[in-house]
Amino acid sequence: MNRLCLSVALLVLLGSQQNESMNPSQVSQPDFCFEPPHTGRCRASFTRYYFNSTTGNCQTFVYGGCRGKKNNFVNIEDCMNTCGAK
Repeated sequence: MNRLCLSVALLVLLGSQQNESMNPSQVSQPDFCFEPPHTGRCRASFTRYYFNSTTGNCQTFVYGGCRGKKNNFVNIEDCMNTCGAK
């Protein structure tokens, strides 16, 4: 019984340390926040925002108007609310 309790306590301790080493914003951010911006195939020129996971900020890029990816926001507020640090 003591070995079982010790094993469970050790697993809980190791699990909690692993979670502490993770950046909280990485846990809550959708996967697409880590994708690079994608202009798309069309030739329009819309200024959009994408989350730059290297800098942790939203930046502008030119969106062609179609076939974009999810890391594509009309305004900086939506970008930061979705992908910015929580």
